[in-house]
Amino acid sequence: MAKAKADAAHADAEDLPDIGKILKRIRTQRGLTIREVAEASNLSPSFLSDVERGDSDISLGRLARIAKVFDHDVGSLLGYSARLGKPTFVSKMDRRFVNRGKGVKYELLHLPGVNLELQLITLEPKARFREEMAHEGIDVVLVTGGELTLSIDDVDYTMPAGECAVYAAGFRHKLRNDSSQRTTVVAVTTGRTG
Repeated sequence: MAKAKADAAHADAEDLPDIGKILKRIRTQRGLTIREVAEASNLSPSFLSDVERGDSDISLGRLARIAKVFDHDVGSLLGYSARLGKPTFVSKMDRRFVNRGKGVKYELLHLPGVNLELQLITLEPKARFREEMAHEGIDVVLVTGGELTLSIDDVDYTMPAGECAVYAAGFRHKLRNDSSQRTTVVAVTTGRTG
């Protein structure tokens, strides 16, 4: 019985992100020293060193201070966990086409392991979303070909190929192609669109 509990505890520990490794990896990628992170987060360098080595636990409040140094919140910081160290492929069940209107091809992919959705969008010439949308989260829209008109709360923004926009998805928004050429878009949202 004790061995079964120990095995279960070990299995649970394997599912937890290694905070020390995550912090060290991000710090190194950013080219920062432990002292620089310590000063920016108002923590001691020796404490951060202990956390990185796995010799000390860290409270949620302290972890939030470190996450802020890296322009993350705690959730996105921990998204660097080992669980995503190997690729997870999007299954057919997590992909679907949504009817957004005539001349609009809209494929929605729910990305496994993260609360993100990816949209692959093609708008034929003069095509537009049938209706406005508003949903939770943040949208990121990248125009990969042609020219897009992004409308947010009845204000139009023209976006040529290569342009990228980020906005709060809770505002009424829709996409349209006012041009005579096909427009292609890759978009990501941090919430569920449907």
